Parts: sequence; C-alpha cells; structure tokens
Amino acid sequence: MINFEWLRTFRTVYKTKSLSKAAELLRISQPTVSQQISTLEAHIGQKLFVRKSKGVIETDEGRILNTLVSGSIEVLEGIENLITKEDSKIRTILTIGISEHLYKTVLCQKIFELGEYVHIKFGQKQQLIKDVENGTLLYAIVPNSVNRFDLLCYPLHKQKMVLVGTPDINFKEFGNLFAEDTLKAEKWLGKHNWYAHNSASSFIKLYWLNVFDKKRPNIIPNYVIPNEYEVLFQLSQGSGLSVALNTNAAPFIKDGTLKSYEVKEILFRELVLIANKNKTKENTTNRIIKLLIKR
Repeated sequence: MINFEWLRTFRTVYKTKSLSKAAELLRISQPTVSQQISTLEAHIGQKLFVRKSKGVIETDEGRILNTLVSGSIEVLEGIENLITKEDSKIRTILTIGISEHLYKTVLCQKIFELGEYVHIKFGQKQQLIKDVENGTLLYAIVPNSVNRFDLLCYPLHKQKMVLVGTPDINFKEFGNLFAEDTLKAEKWLGKHNWYAHNSASSFIKLYWLNVFDKKRPNIIPNYVIPNEYEVLFQLSQGSGLSVALNTNAAPFIKDGTLKSYEVKEILFRELVLIANKNKTKENTTNRIIKLLIKR
C-alpha cells in the first residue's frame, strides 16, 4: 500500500524541483526525503526523478503520477489541516433536530449565530428523542419536558395560543363584543376568512374550547396550508384570522404584517432543548440556550 507521506513528499519535490527545498517545506531531513522518494519508486517500479547538479527533474512517469495525484493530495491535505489544527471547526459541528413547523420560527433566524457548522434534521418528537439518545444528534428542540436517563432537558419558551389577524382586522371591536356578549363575539369571528394549518382545525378547536367553552366551533377554514409557519405567511398576504402559537406569530407581528389579540391567556406547551448527556459540553449547551431564549 502506498503511504500518503510518500505521495506528499513526491508532490513537494515535484513542485520545488529540489530535495533540500522539499525537506525544508516538509520540515524533515533531506535524507528522509530521498528515502521516501526511493521507496515510492521501488513500490511502483518506475523512476520518478533524475538527480541533477542543481536539483532534480521529473521523468515522464513522474509527470504522469503528478497528474494522477495532484488534486487528491490537496484535498487530503485540506482535510488533514481541518481536523488537526487546534481550533478545528470540524469538532464544533452542531447537530440539532427540530420539526419543520418549529424550524422557521424558532431556529431559522438564529442558525448563523450558532456556529459555522450546523446540521439540522427535521423529524417528529419521538424520533428526535431517540436520535439524541443514541448520539446521532447532539441536540433537539421539542415540545414539553423529556425525562430520560441519558438526556439533559432545558426549558426554552412557554408557548401561548393567540388569535392572529391581518392589520385590517378590528380587534378592539372584538374585545368590546366579548366583554358584552360572548355569543356576539363568536358570530363576529365567523364573519372573517379563516386560515388553518390542518384540516382538523386543531388550534381553532382548542381556542374555542378555552375561550367559548365549546368543543365544536362554527368555523370552517377557508384556507388550509399544512405548516404552522406557512399558514401564517399566507395569512399575512391576505386578510383574515387564524389561531397560532405566540412564538410562531412573533416574527410576523414584529414586522407588522400580522397582529395578535388575547381575551384570555391560553398556555399550550413548553419548548425544551434536549441534549445528549455524554456527548455535549456544558459551555456549548449554555451558549445555545442563551441564544435561543433571546428575543
């Protein structure tokens, strides 16, 4: 088997046309350079250089070998440099699991601050938990606390359910009606277009249960887009209402394309960061938590 060091030495001699200059660049002795070139020549059965009074000149076989290995040597040297230098970036790769619903509203805007090497995996809660447990993921962001022996669990955000609407919606009118007569307020909501992230209208049903104490809202969504972020984006392009989690709605409220209204606080769930206990470092975890809870 050909040794990588033989090829590195060959490539350096080829470029410098000098055994002594190659030795200087490689920080090894000139006899070692000569020995490695001789060993490589013996291994492939071809003469690669002809010694001259002032250096060396490559043979035809040397030129052919250089053509074959030049690109590969640079690639291997780049990998070697990356994984051996003290501040190696390859050792700071963060692997984070999260659902597609949460990614755009919780992580997307902060991914560049997490580090230069961040790998995201989309998945559902139970699979992400398994991936963190077995070490294929270092971290995951999931709803609600997780109690497992090999996992660490850190609270991030408490998510509330809020009524969300476009700027043309008169929420003050809704609030006045709700204070006067909840039935009138309910009918007022039914006059607008509605957007939902699933055909079952799960968020809308939960909102109705908590606000109006009714299991079956008299609402049929006009537009169903199967993603919690995308339904809010679509709403921001039109006119109407939706029920959403406050953390999901926050970017749209911040840029003024949507607004929210609460007649009653509805706590829905808590987002947590889970970490592999054996493969994560406390300082890295604390940095991620600080970044994720920052508004």
